[in-house]
Amino acid sequence: MLKWLLKSLLILVVFVPFAAALPFAALWLCRTPGGAMFVFWAAPWSCAFWTLIYRTLSAVPWRQGAEAVRRKREADGGLLVASMWATVWMFGALICSYIAEFLFIFTTRNFSWMPCATFSPIFFCWCWRKARG
Repeated sequence: MLKWLLKSLLILVVFVPFAAALPFAALWLCRTPGGAMFVFWAAPWSCAFWTLIYRTLSAVPWRQGAEAVRRKREADGGLLVASMWATVWMFGALICSYIAEFLFIFTTRNFSWMPCATFSPIFFCWCWRKARG
């Protein structure tokens, strides 16, 4: 169990800062063909991370305190149901991000705008949350 915990902590220490910083680094990396290729393969995972964070935080009234969050979670089916929906959104964002990148590459050769296509599922998640309330 200790080995599993250390492995999980290592993944957390390596992946979370990488995923958090990649949207900003992608603007700079897309200036070269090698950087654009790195963004093409790595940035959808960052998009999935940010979609998971946004979906989790925007689904509950966290600014109103812990009790409001608990009431909202219970009204929506509990923490397990909320986590399952956030996971569905995360994998959906991963797949849609790769699809958006493929469509972007086949329609244009200007790689400087590729981060917009890569992180477009986050914008879709934001629009979905604003439309649904």
